[in-house]
Amino acid sequence: MFSKLRKVLSVFLYILLFLIFVFALTLFSPAMKRTHEVEQKLEAQKALLEKRKTTRMALLREVHDLEQDPEAIEKVARERFNMCKEGEIIIKYDR
Repeated sequence: MFSKLRKVLSVFLYILLFLIFVFALTLFSPAMKRTHEVEQKLEAQKALLEKRKTTRMALLREVHDLEQDPEAIEKVARERFNMCKEGEIIIKYDR
């Protein structure tokens, strides 16, 4: 009699544990999904930050060069603004 009762209780316990597991899984699954999405967004933002830091450093170097080197100013004037020295003739060609 006790073995039969023990067997029924054992089956009941396993079913109860299974139901608790399923309940916990359905309860925490959306939170885990949201956490994963937030982590992906964080990684994307970190990558964007690195890219912008690199751009910022390049711009700071360019500003420094323009402040310190007259040749850098001349190069920018020629390349970006199509300027030339007085009396100079510019010949353009397609590559």
